[in-house]
Amino acid sequence: MKKIFFIFISLLFINLLQAQNSVNNFDIADLYDGEVETLLNKSYKDSLQKAKKANKKDVFAFFKKNKKELKKIEFDNLIEDIDLFLVNNKIIDSAKSYLGTPYRYGGMSMNGIDCSALILNAFQKNNYELPRTSFAQSKLGKKIKKNKADIGDLIFFKTTRRNIVSHVGIVVENRNGSIMFIHASSSRGVTISSLDSETYFKKRFAKIKRIIG
Repeated sequence: MKKIFFIFISLLFINLLQAQNSVNNFDIADLYDGEVETLLNKSYKDSLQKAKKANKKDVFAFFKKNKKELKKIEFDNLIEDIDLFLVNNKIIDSAKSYLGTPYRYGGMSMNGIDCSALILNAFQKNNYELPRTSFAQSKLGKKIKKNKADIGDLIFFKTTRRNIVSHVGIVVENRNGSIMFIHASSSRGVTISSLDSETYFKKRFAKIKRIIG
């Protein structure tokens, strides 16, 4: 969500540039303020460094020349981010439809379900096929740092003496590094847990993988 917000800010910034009638009111500091610069395409970074040393007229001319291409790049990224956000929300909603369902090893229905079946069903309802076991699911996707976890990412745990992945959930929230995830708990059934406040899962955390995106 933070990324989408900054993209919106960047788009607004570009539109403001288009509305400029005079370079006299244009503050060069505005171009390089925090997150706005980080959103610009990498191919423009060298030009930006040169532009910093130029006068206001040259800087304004650079953005006037390139704003259409920058806007298209950022708009395409914005649409992609929104699509991924909506898909992941649908997957989470599918998983939440099982809240309160009792745990049953090997179960795959509202009568009883295990952790990997919950993930399989949630993704399958949204046209994504996953393997049946948590161990196999952990081999998919891209590994994500804990502080970068986003909704829809899979979170894995090692809960047995074999020291391999044996439990899985779906991240439903990451607020300043505080992760909440939905999973089928053997003791509580399908529920939402906190990685930070529940010692059992905090000690057994293995990794986070991004399946979509």
